[in-house]
Amino acid sequence: MSMNLTLRLFAIFMIATLALSSCVSKKKFDQLMDEKGALASSLAESQGKVKLLEEKVAALETDMEAEKTRLNGEIAGIKKDLDAAKGQLASAKSDLQAKENEIATIKKTIKDAFAVGSDVKVSEVEGQMYVTLDEAVQYRTGSSSLNKPARKAVDQLATLMKNNPNMHILVEGYTDTDKYPAGSGMDNWQLSVNRAMAVVKRLIKKGVDPGQLTVAGGGEGNPVAPNDSADGKAKNRRTAAQPSPKAAPIYKIGN
Repeated sequence: MSMNLTLRLFAIFMIATLALSSCVSKKKFDQLMDEKGALASSLAESQGKVKLLEEKVAALETDMEAEKTRLNGEIAGIKKDLDAAKGQLASAKSDLQAKENEIATIKKTIKDAFAVGSDVKVSEVEGQMYVTLDEAVQYRTGSSSLNKPARKAVDQLATLMKNNPNMHILVEGYTDTDKYPAGSGMDNWQLSVNRAMAVVKRLIKKGVDPGQLTVAGGGEGNPVAPNDSADGKAKNRRTAAQPSPKAAPIYKIGN
């Protein structure tokens, strides 16, 4: 074989080898490019998801801060209302204590005025003061005249009122359920007022300032006993004295 032929064959072999090598490298390159594109697409998708999630987190954080601000404002408002309520409670307790002290003073004044040895006795029932007589004070049916024991009780009340010019009482008269005859021009409302007026006139006669007195008639209202017997009706024919203000205890003339 000549040298020229050998060189030719070698050249052909090298060209074929390079051609084959070039073909394999391009296929691998294209595959790599495809893989790169897929990875790039996947990366972009992941980046999009990350961005979306970051935006959601930011939105939630904003909402959380807004809700926190709202709740803090609501809590502040509740605390303010609570402080105001505590202040009102403290004021109410103070007012109540002052009223209890005032009532205690009135009770002591009454008890001291009607001391042991007096014909009038003082008792306290459910926070109310009652002035009663050893002997029952009763009105006759249809009458507003005070009997002797009643006049004595009113006179002692007059002494109490004169010694305590700041005391004011509401004098109330009551009746039983017996009716006046039709056309008589009288009824139990008027009779109850007349009974209260009898007490007030006696108090004024004994020197009590009329400005300390108020008159009212309760008619058949507020019975202290059933009106189905003579004894019950006698107990309901009565006059009571109630001090002002209404929060104070009650005095009662009779039983």
